[in-house]
Amino acid sequence: MPQNIPHTIFGVHGLAAYNVNSRKYLGNARVIGSAELSSEAELVNLDGGSSKYSWKTEVGRIPTELSIALKEFPPFLFETLLGKTITQNAAEGTGNVTTIANALNTSMVAATGIASVAATAGSESDMRFGDYTVVAVSPTTMDVFCSTDVDFGRGTATSFQNDLLKITATPLTLVQSAAVAIPGHGISLTGGSGTIAMTVGDSATFKVRPINSESEEVVVGANTEVFNDFGLILTAQRPGDNYMTKLDMYKVRGAGLPIGMTEGAFAEPSVTLSLQYDVTRNGVYYLERVKATS
Repeated sequence: MPQNIPHTIFGVHGLAAYNVNSRKYLGNARVIGSAELSSEAELVNLDGGSSKYSWKTEVGRIPTELSIALKEFPPFLFETLLGKTITQNAAEGTGNVTTIANALNTSMVAATGIASVAATAGSESDMRFGDYTVVAVSPTTMDVFCSTDVDFGRGTATSFQNDLLKITATPLTLVQSAAVAIPGHGISLTGGSGTIAMTVGDSATFKVRPINSESEEVVVGANTEVFNDFGLILTAQRPGDNYMTKLDMYKVRGAGLPIGMTEGAFAEPSVTLSLQYDVTRNGVYYLERVKATS
């Protein structure tokens, strides 16, 4: 009988995370740089006397970790590693403008200041991604600033007016119970019902999402976050000899998710997860290899 084909593992295909109790899947990742399961035992030596060599060696603990270099940010990472479920929004055909709120003092968003902010009807295509700040320059006028010009090429192109990120060439006049448009940005500010009387230097903020097919958002760092164990199935690439391999890690724990941005490159978050013994399944992980017939 000839020898078998060598048992090899080639490449990495993907991973799937699941709830350890319900076994319902939390999500998957497909763009993976590398995944390495480290399972190196601590060797405990008996040394003593004049011997230069150990008298005896026993196996100590076997810490087991999985190191993964990813090239994507699937939503389940935020739930499993940051303790927060990410909100996935449906498409917004007219974009989204958050409620304007006072930042410095309280004269901006008031009956005698700004009542609301909203998309300018018919100009939604000019709405641009970013965080906006409105600053009073007189009791009735204001300048508007934006956090980024990454989306300024959308619709009718616009640009910053100075190095302080101002987007209004001249101050806008806020009129009682009337809307004033922020030129070139598809957004209008409506004055309050009272006589306009803002305090110079006061400010307010709001956020804008342009017309989109989807969006995600999450607040990380709240004191209510909970980090739960989860399961993880790692599958190797299917090679030419049809020898498929998978690892089912029963009980995994991790915390923290690096988010890096590098010039001209895709972000590659690297995470290290700790594998634990699962009492119910009496093991740490399960390895399965299958040689498909076709």
